[in-house]
Amino acid sequence: MADEKALLIAAQGLDKLRQMLAGTPCGEIVAAHSGVDARRMITGDIYTLAMINAPLADETGLELAIDLARRTSAAVVLLVKAELAPMIYDAATEAGVLVVTKPVIPQLLEQSVRVGLACRNRMLQFKTENEKLQKKYEELKIIDRAKCLLIEHLRITEEEAHRVLEKEAMDSRMPRVRVARQVLARFEL
Repeated sequence: MADEKALLIAAQGLDKLRQMLAGTPCGEIVAAHSGVDARRMITGDIYTLAMINAPLADETGLELAIDLARRTSAAVVLLVKAELAPMIYDAATEAGVLVVTKPVIPQLLEQSVRVGLACRNRMLQFKTENEKLQKKYEELKIIDRAKCLLIEHLRITEEEAHRVLEKEAMDSRMPRVRVARQVLARFEL
């Protein structure tokens, strides 16, 4: 966890929040004092956690929390006064933001951070799996297009086109998708 970073955005109370986060697995803590500063610091997807102590000097903090939840894979925790929580809860949670009310109970904050990080890890696993499935889908589209070209140009059945691709892949010790790309290059104009 040495490469993990947390972005702590607060107009006030930074030191106290740093102390509360000391027992969490959020890594190095980087501070921003406003929404503008935080948006400048979000280049790429480098933070595992973004915690916003609302209100900020230049905005309420809700807009920033929603923006961070949508643009990054960071777990986003928004600290708000208890009387404001019901007004923002729906919008925040719909965007994937965890809402913690103030005054903050340290154990609740730690638990919320851990839940947020666990959800982030699960989301990243789904994202990785989705990327693998997308790649497989694209490969199947290429293979199907190559089969269609074989059927059209060689006047063979789909089963025969499948066997031609399989045999060529085995004989040349290449993946089917690579053989399919060669077929596309040969027959497409």
